[in-house]
Amino acid sequence: MAWDDDDGADDAAALEAIARAERARGIGLATARAVTGAVTVTDVSGGGRARGGTAPTTAPRTCELALCAPGDRFAVVAMPGVMEAVDGVVGGGMGCSRDARGRRTIPAERRVEATRTLESAGFRVIQPPLMVIRCAEMGFDEHEREARAMYDARVPREMDAKMFDFQREGVMYALRRGGRALIGDEMGLGKTVQACALLACYKDECPALILVPTSLREAWRNALQSWLDADDGDIAVVGAANEAKKLDEGRMYNIVPYSLCVKLKDRLRERRYKVIVADESHFLKDRRAQRTQAVMPLMKDGAASRVICLTGTPALSRPIELFSQLEALVPRVFFRLHDYGTRYCQGGAPFGMYTGCSRADELHVMISKLCMVRRLKRDVLKSLPPKQRTQQFLTVEKSCLGDVRRIKTQLDKLREAGGSEFEEKRLLNELFLASAKAKVNAVCDYLETLIDGSASEKFIFFAHHGVMLDAVSAFLEKKKCKHIRIDGSTPSAARGDLVNKFQRDDSTRIAVLSIKAAGMGLTLTAASTVIFGEMVWTPGDLIQAEDRAHRIGQASSVLVQYLHARDTIDEIIWQTIRRKLDTLGTVLNGQSGDHLEATTAGSTRRTSEETSPRSTKKQKLAVVDVTQRTLIEMFSSQATQKSSPAGEDPTTDDELFAELAARFESKKQNVGSS
Repeated sequence: MAWDDDDGADDAAALEAIARAERARGIGLATARAVTGAVTVTDVSGGGRARGGTAPTTAPRTCELALCAPGDRFAVVAMPGVMEAVDGVVGGGMGCSRDARGRRTIPAERRVEATRTLESAGFRVIQPPLMVIRCAEMGFDEHEREARAMYDARVPREMDAKMFDFQREGVMYALRRGGRALIGDEMGLGKTVQACALLACYKDECPALILVPTSLREAWRNALQSWLDADDGDIAVVGAANEAKKLDEGRMYNIVPYSLCVKLKDRLRERRYKVIVADESHFLKDRRAQRTQAVMPLMKDGAASRVICLTGTPALSRPIELFSQLEALVPRVFFRLHDYGTRYCQGGAPFGMYTGCSRADELHVMISKLCMVRRLKRDVLKSLPPKQRTQQFLTVEKSCLGDVRRIKTQLDKLREAGGSEFEEKRLLNELFLASAKAKVNAVCDYLETLIDGSASEKFIFFAHHGVMLDAVSAFLEKKKCKHIRIDGSTPSAARGDLVNKFQRDDSTRIAVLSIKAAGMGLTLTAASTVIFGEMVWTPGDLIQAEDRAHRIGQASSVLVQYLHARDTIDEIIWQTIRRKLDTLGTVLNGQSGDHLEATTAGSTRRTSEETSPRSTKKQKLAVVDVTQRTLIEMFSSQATQKSSPAGEDPTTDDELFAELAARFESKKQNVGSS
């Protein structure tokens, strides 16, 4: 759903309402134009004639009040001829002004007075429904001081120092609204860290319930440990219905997948959680779904005091998909489905089916004032580093880890016995493949969450083994998601056409690529999100693969996600990569440790005192932040773009570093062999 549609759309809806009102009075309304002159509303009721059989000679003196930004004023909408008369009646007083679209606006507190004045002058004024009036009357500025004091006292300084300004603003927005908010930032802008900051603010009201898609259980455990220093004893992760007893242990944070909410609804209601986080809250878009009906009673005012919804797509296609979340967050305003559907879903359809979209601008004004903060990458691009790397932890079912555990046991025994290096490498290769097979389902579940949570965003997916590439390709085919695939079997002549398809065809959303075969020489800047289903042993290969999106022509910050599964080869490769980079850093820079922290070229990390909103110092440099701080030491640079001569492949700092890493690795192997 787009909020930047034609500015005349709301006026068209208002004029349609005027037309219906006049039809009810028996007057046929001829073709009329909206205030912007861009929209035409036609009424053919009664053949365009009045009851007496003759066409009306004058336009009816009818107008409507519509909420306009910033949510505390009403715009008067009428036909051009009537608008001139309205200006003559209210244009000189009652705090009237004009908005950016040239419409006459009145303060919400003068609505009744303005209505009486217009009616006494012979106008018929169509009033907004009660939910719009209540929205206009609500204010939050009086909570500013209380919200600031809570933020300063309860958000850990170490956490605050790693946050961007817009993330702090998102937390403050939610605090001013009493902890009932929808954080709708675009993917990659750190919704999780904002939710963690809010959990810190409301720690005294915990235990908290955190509702997540199945694929994000481990990601949330890691986020709580990384951002809030939570111990394993503070976190309960419920993976199956028979693990529900974990909810009775009094843990601070209780992570429950949406898939179990129906089975556990009675137990969840008994717990009466005062703080609830609903990650990927678009999972609750269907008000008729059992999952939504199980969750909504937990979230409504009177049950939970604080409700934090997180989603990168607040409404996937229709305003009706927002209603269940809005009803939970602001029940005083969004309490009647019929009124909502009539005003914002084109009046609805038979059998209570609300499928359309109308007055999108007014709805956006309402939810932006009441409960939703949403930023796009293009809005905060200057604050973001060119590239962000994150580690995303997956939940792999125990039943999938049999071969992995067997091989790890053999590997441990071999090392204890001092076995041959050749045999150890053979077992590591077996473990590498077994880990890929074990992760397949979890990776596909995570990709499904990303695809469903973003209506149009493109992704690049990298993997090493054919079994992973095949599984992801089959999953995308089943989901009917258009994609390209480039691996070692792809003919060189076909690669250019596949790249052009991904770059130019908006419906082709995913590029499935082999790290080794497609990690170099391709430009795929149509995507700004790169996902690694597997890691490989050489960090240079990973950096080269990242830079398929992070290169000249990329207009956005690039988000790189590494999907990590515990108890697999990922943990071994992870430590190997860090060790290689640390050794390489010592050779190149003469030091190890902090130099591996990710920074943009030419900038330095600021101290918590310099970055904190508690500080009065002027902030000039953008904090280079990764959404998981365990990733800070993974790579040695946040690359910046460099120009290259015409006709040459553009090279980034990361690509130069990758070349050095490869040379160092080769040199180390040669020394070892000699």
